[in-house]
Order: sequence, then C-alpha cells, then structure tokens
Amino acid sequence: MIGIPDAEPDFASGVSACYGGVIDDLLLIAGGCNFPDLPLTEGGKKRYYKGIYAANRTADSVLAWRKVGELPVAAAYGTTMPIPGGLVFAGGMNEAGSLSSVYRLTLSDDKQSVILDTLPSLPFNMDNMGGVTVGDQLFVIGGNVNGKPSHSLYSMAVNRLNETWTQEPSFPGDARVQPACAAQFSEGGSIYMWGGFAPSVDGSSATLSTDGYCYSLANRTWTPLGMPIGNDSVSISLGGGGAVTLNDSLIACLGGVNKDIFLEALRRGEGLQKAIVSRHTQEVDRFKAADSIYLSHPADWYRFNSKVLVYNTRRNCWTELLQHPSVARAGVAIVCSGDTLFSICGELKPGIRTPEINRLIIHTNSQ
Repeated sequence: MIGIPDAEPDFASGVSACYGGVIDDLLLIAGGCNFPDLPLTEGGKKRYYKGIYAANRTADSVLAWRKVGELPVAAAYGTTMPIPGGLVFAGGMNEAGSLSSVYRLTLSDDKQSVILDTLPSLPFNMDNMGGVTVGDQLFVIGGNVNGKPSHSLYSMAVNRLNETWTQEPSFPGDARVQPACAAQFSEGGSIYMWGGFAPSVDGSSATLSTDGYCYSLANRTWTPLGMPIGNDSVSISLGGGGAVTLNDSLIACLGGVNKDIFLEALRRGEGLQKAIVSRHTQEVDRFKAADSIYLSHPADWYRFNSKVLVYNTRRNCWTELLQHPSVARAGVAIVCSGDTLFSICGELKPGIRTPEINRLIIHTNSQ
C-alpha cells in the first residue's frame, strides 16, 4: 500500500517499533523511531516521534493519514492492547530511557481527534515487551524490566482500569525481549508466545529463543510450545516480528530476525562487554570493528524472516501461507482487523527503516 504520515519531519522515511491498532473503521499508529540524519553505521542519532495518526483502514490502495493527536512524550518500543472502543499503549522508551506510562486512547465523537487518559503505571519501567488482551484482562509479557531482560507477566482488568497491575506467574526458560505474542479465548483464555532474545547482562550469556510457551489463564500455568517452522521444516525466530489473533484457533506470525545471524551478533556484544570489563584494549577494538562490519551489509544478508506463518492452536501445527521480501522486517507493527492484516514500517536491516505499509488478506476458512 501507499501512504505514510508526513506531518512530522522525517517520519515519512519510515519508523520502527511504533504503536498501532484499530478503532472502528480507523487504523491508528503512534510514535516510532528512526535515524533521519545519519545512518547508524556513521554514528547517527536515533529520533523518537510523538504524533498519533489515523487513516481509513478500508482504503483500496492509498492510506490518507491525518494527525489526530500526540503522545505525551515521544516514544517507541512499547506495546498496544485493544479494548472495547479503544486502545491501550503501555511502556516503551525514548532518548531519556525506559517508560512505565500507560494510556487509554479513544476517539472523539466526530472521530477527528483522540482522547488520552492516563492509566495506572506499569510496576516498573518496561520496553520491548509483548502485550495482549484476553477477555477482560490486559497482559504485558517479557521485555526489559528496569533495563534487564525479564520473564515477567503482569495483568490488569479492562473493567478496572483504575487499579494496579497484578503479577502473574513468570514464564520459564530464558528471558525474552521482543517476543511475538497473541491471545486465544477458548477454555478460559490463553496467551501464546514465541521467539525473543536476551543480550548478556550481569555476566549471563546472551540467548535467542525460537520455541514458545502457552499460558493458561484458567490454570495459571505455562506449557511449552514447539518452534515455528515453514515448508522447509527449518525453525524460525519470530523475535522482533509479531503475532496477531485471526480467530478462535488461528494465529498469524510474520517478521523477525534470523536466529543464527542475530545470535552471533548478540555473542559479539557479550564479548565486547567482557573485553571492556577486562580493559583489553585490543579486544575492544576488534569487537568494535567486527560490529561495524556487521552493520554494513546489504539488507538481504541479514535474512529477516520473509514467511507468513499461521499456527492452529487446536491442531498444534504450522502452515506457511507465503514467502515474500516485503514481510522481512524487524520492529514491524502488526495490526489485524477481521481477515485483514497490516504490517506497518519496521526495519530492513539494523538502523535502516522502511515506509512501506503492507496489507494482507487471510482467508481463515481455508486454514
């Protein structure tokens, strides 16, 4: 599709990690970040945005955006959760650090502007986490908590948005930043989570996950899930990508970093940390040079996931719907409305954003 907001300077070049959702017939996006002046490889500074934009989601080919408000502060890397008649934006970060703020976004009566209400803050500063709505509850999953990769799960009731967040049982295994998460509603409701990664912190080893877990709201327990796979039976990392609920048994997943290439980069960062602590100047220089080379490759070298997968929760199986370079993104905002899925911007490679907004129609009756 064509059309990206241009009310803020440099936003139209594309952003990653924006907030996004649907209210009635409108597609909304907010925030996001990019490197507008100099590329990351040349020491460019990341810029964060605060505009909130709306476009008619039923447009045939061109999205005509209009600015309908602003976030209280510029932000990206948070999560969006739908509620009846609105959206909830939670957490995120900007140049000043991680955020704990939570806002409810609704439309004015004439749909020409948005109304932002401040909700109870998250219990900690949180960014790069997953977020879902299951029935009458909001959940935030994983991400960074006070700057460190977490296993956390917190909830708040939709009909009691003036209360505090409740800690739920943490998920097992490795901590996960940027996991792909979606909800299902049968048997009391469940949360599905795949992928994610964790850089080295406080001496721990860097990790990258391909498998997943399912959280049962009824039993308050986590159970393991198998790895996402395509037609070639090769496991796929969905970390940095996303997942959305299609219906009561299907979850669509797309985007994400390549598990081997990104894990190597994480381990290189781990080596750099150790070299800095040990004050090995030559090792520090070597790792910095290697990182500079890592950032300099063309986009297709990074092999971001270009497959759209659908997971059937009843059959416990994966279906590869298609493979196309236009969905090979990380930091992409994925929004679903009925059988229509929007993938919004994201990055083509580290530091390089795209202004593309793609629309995919998924016929769930064939799955």
